[in-house]
Amino acid sequence: MSNSAPPPGWGAPSGDFYGMQPGTPAPVWIYAGFWWRVWAFLIDGIILGAIETVLGFFVAPNVSVDWQELPIDGSGQSMNVVDVASFVQPENISVLIPHIHTGPWPLASLLLALIPAIYYVLFEASSLRGTPGKRVCRLEVVTLAGGQISLAQAILRFVIKAFISFPLLYIGVIMVAFTRRKQGLHDLIAGTLVIRAETQQVAPFQPHR
Repeated sequence: MSNSAPPPGWGAPSGDFYGMQPGTPAPVWIYAGFWWRVWAFLIDGIILGAIETVLGFFVAPNVSVDWQELPIDGSGQSMNVVDVASFVQPENISVLIPHIHTGPWPLASLLLALIPAIYYVLFEASSLRGTPGKRVCRLEVVTLAGGQISLAQAILRFVIKAFISFPLLYIGVIMVAFTRRKQGLHDLIAGTLVIRAETQQVAPFQPHR
C-alpha cells in the first residue's frame, strides 16, 4: 500500500488494516484538531513538570558556599585572617568573600533536558501510539497509512517539533489548524498523522489523494 494512503475509515476497503479479515468493516477515524492537541500538550506538560521536579531533588547539583574573611586595616591594606586577633580597634574592618562550589551541573542539566525527548519518543513509538496526554484526549500518532510509527519517525518528529515548529514563532504548530489533514510541520516532515480514537462520526474532510 502506498505511504500516501489515508488512515482507516477514509474509504479504504475493509480488511486492509491491522490484519482484519476481508469483509470486516473498517473503523472510522478523524484527524485530531488543533485544540485537542493543545489540551493533550498541556496535560503532558503537567506530567513532565512533575517528573522533572521530583528528579531535580536527586540530580540537581550540590551547591555549597565557603566564606573567606578578608580583614582590611585603616590604610586599606588587607591582612591575613590569623592576624585579626591582634587588631581589635574599631577602625579595623573585614569583609567576607563567598566562594561557591557546585556539583556536576552539566550532567544534571543534560539528564533533565533529555526527559521530554525520552517521554515523547518512547510513548509515541510504542503500542500506545501516544503520550499519556494524547491518550487522555483519545488521540493517536500514526503513520500516513494508519499504523504504528517507527522509533526513527518518533525521533525525527520530536527534533523538528522542538527545534523548528515551536521556536519559529510556533508556525509549525499553528499549521495544524490550516492543513488539510491537521498536520504540523513536524508531522509533514516525519510522515505522521494525529487522529482521534475510533468513533462513529463522519470525518469533515475528504481524504488526500
